Amino acid sequence: MSDTAKRHWVFRAHVQDRAGALTSIASAFSNEGISIDTVVGHGLEAHAGVDGSVVMTFWCNEDEKDIMVRKVRRLSKVTGLEEYPYASQSLRKSAIITVTRRLAPHDVAGEESFLTCELVNQNASSWVYFLAGSPSELDPVLERLETESIVKDIVYSVIGL
Repeated sequence: MSDTAKRHWVFRAHVQDRAGALTSIASAFSNEGISIDTVVGHGLEAHAGVDGSVVMTFWCNEDEKDIMVRKVRRLSKVTGLEEYPYASQSLRKSAIITVTRRLAPHDVAGEESFLTCELVNQNASSWVYFLAGSPSELDPVLERLETESIVKDIVYSVIGL
């Protein structure tokens, strides 16, 4: 019996640094009706022996994820694929947030760890911070800040280590 519950997943695809690598991955997801939540990519990891990586997050059930593993691995520009459940401790999430007040240390304390928190910029009505940590620690902090209605903008990404 298949599990139809949707879960949050992360793929890290090692790709040849050529035009169309990201497009072919996005098309594979689109063809299966699965929306990519976030994507971050970078080229040339000379020390790792690969041209580049594309890291994406998405929601689907286990069967759909297995289909995507097969489809992405078969793409000609993909040289390797790592898959992670979103709750994996091997992942790190970073966010740039704009808030309506200065954050205090208790605002960015996780349940079991302190998160990276760096003030990037400020003006009279907003503060911009860089936050980072495991998704399981950072997500509740971001949710709490949004619930307090102090978040004006947020941009985030997830990376697999």
